[in-house]
Amino acid sequence: MSTTAGPVTVSLNGLDNVGKSTQLAWLLRAAPDAHLVGTVDRWDPRWQEVSVGDFGHWWFVGSTTAEHVELMMRSHVARRVGSRQWALEDRGLPMVLAACAATAAIKDSLSAREALGLVHRLATGLPAAQARREVHILLRRSDEPAKEARAALSREAGAVDDRYVTYQHALAEVLAIQTADRTYDMVLDVGDDPILAVQQQLRERLAGLGFAVQALPAADRLGRVWVLAGMSESGKSTVGELLRDEYGVTRLKIGYLLDIAALRAGKADPYQWPESEQAERLSEEILRLAGASKARTISIESAHQYGATAHLQRVWGNRCRVIYLDVDLRTRVDRAAETSIELRQRDDTKRQRGADRIREIADHVVDNSGPLSALKLALAKIVSTVDGSIVASDQRHATTNAAWLEQATAHLVDDQVALVLATGSTATAAWRPGWSDLDLLVVRDTAPASWLRRTVGALSKPDGVKVAVSVFTTQDVDALRVPARVLHSLRHATRGAGVLYRRPGYLLHEPSRAQADRAGRADLGLILMTTRRLLAEADLNVRAIYKHLVLLATILLHADGRDAGDSEAVLASFRQHHPSAGCTPPSLDALLCRANDVSLHAQLVQATDNVLAYLDRLDRTARTNS
Repeated sequence: MSTTAGPVTVSLNGLDNVGKSTQLAWLLRAAPDAHLVGTVDRWDPRWQEVSVGDFGHWWFVGSTTAEHVELMMRSHVARRVGSRQWALEDRGLPMVLAACAATAAIKDSLSAREALGLVHRLATGLPAAQARREVHILLRRSDEPAKEARAALSREAGAVDDRYVTYQHALAEVLAIQTADRTYDMVLDVGDDPILAVQQQLRERLAGLGFAVQALPAADRLGRVWVLAGMSESGKSTVGELLRDEYGVTRLKIGYLLDIAALRAGKADPYQWPESEQAERLSEEILRLAGASKARTISIESAHQYGATAHLQRVWGNRCRVIYLDVDLRTRVDRAAETSIELRQRDDTKRQRGADRIREIADHVVDNSGPLSALKLALAKIVSTVDGSIVASDQRHATTNAAWLEQATAHLVDDQVALVLATGSTATAAWRPGWSDLDLLVVRDTAPASWLRRTVGALSKPDGVKVAVSVFTTQDVDALRVPARVLHSLRHATRGAGVLYRRPGYLLHEPSRAQADRAGRADLGLILMTTRRLLAEADLNVRAIYKHLVLLATILLHADGRDAGDSEAVLASFRQHHPSAGCTPPSLDALLCRANDVSLHAQLVQATDNVLAYLDRLDRTARTNS
């Protein structure tokens, strides 16, 4: 039980809907020696009498404060008498007194402090509970009483009356006074933390006090749990396979994990557990597997119980993402190897468990009635964007080519245009006349050929400067269906870099560093091919070779986890961190000033050739028998 001998009580306290009962029920399974004694109303038969009819009237109106305190305190004493060595109380003595004080504040028109003093005086004259070591833990979402009460009320399943609202606010004030008076041994500010995070914190704190509490395995290691749901033949297995094969996700079956949990608990049927307990035991098995396999992302299929799935979301919070595959009946019948009657029978069973209602709480609903290509694109969008942040970037003034960029933006923007960016060195001090291009990125709701010809094709261009306009739809950008260089431009745009226009209300998804790195390495083959083509040309395109050399260096630096600025900074950083590459091209200033110097061209070709050879050596880090 504990390193301290003798009986002990641990209580969880806090406003309604803060999770006391849920946390205690889960904690009990991690503490075999504990005795869950529950709330005081289980310990005196008089509660059944006063709860007949309008219980709220008795609580707030019909009883006197003295009668209320007397029943609460005698119930608490009876609870202590019936408690074993280690008791887990749902609302301990401080919370019993707080509930009485909040009620007295309403009933007797007292301040919270006055009501708490009155309740203490009344309790002093009543029989006291058996002395034992007590650890009282307060769970709260905010240290501001008004916010705390609003948080409790916002989680009510149904409508509540004004009296209950007033009570919750009064109770929050009393708890704040008790907290200031150090009534509680421990205060856990849980905020909007998921159930799992609070449970982990509880177990760690209690273990630190010497209690024998089983730790949650690898609770922080797992980054994502994909929950796959849908009716029969909706494509859950296909999505599980795609997550495994294309995104490296560890694929698991809910039924298998629950069977393991039942075996561990000595139970024959895991589905005899309440659905909330199923979700918690399932979560523990997921954590055990993640701890043993070092898996960072896991998918589980097939979710067919509404209550268990909803509780799973509460357990994991944002780390859990439910994907519901929505497919019409005719398509599912066509896909099934069984008869339509058998399929409907399976559907009926799942509906009884609430499988169809999971659609209401799913994070992502995917229409999987179409071809496999549509499913792959939809899944790519979900996986690519689920961990990113959405930002509203500010516009910045261009430092070069400002007049032309202003005219070009005005020409391109219409009601469907969401974003216009200057990319690369465009609009920055790094732009070099006679060398740099003017590169624009336009994000538009649609991009039909007629608009491209009429608007992009008609854009005026400064004399002697190459202008390139890349156009993507908002859907393309939302799904990050763009090349690596565009991903990097989007990353910079979230901090305002290059933003020439942003439609009011348009929020930009910020790609992660890892996504940009993977996209760059995915582009590497095309860049290598193009670079070698450039080197093979008799008439060297010096500018293109230089830019491809910078691209190669940038990709490797990003793979190293490093960012660099303009082209000269990229090459300098690359020389520092990859000295074996032999990358010593001429400076950009030299290439600009001595544009026809053959020796400089040869130096650039040699540097590029060295980097290509270096790349060819880099992945020779393992030997095979073939």
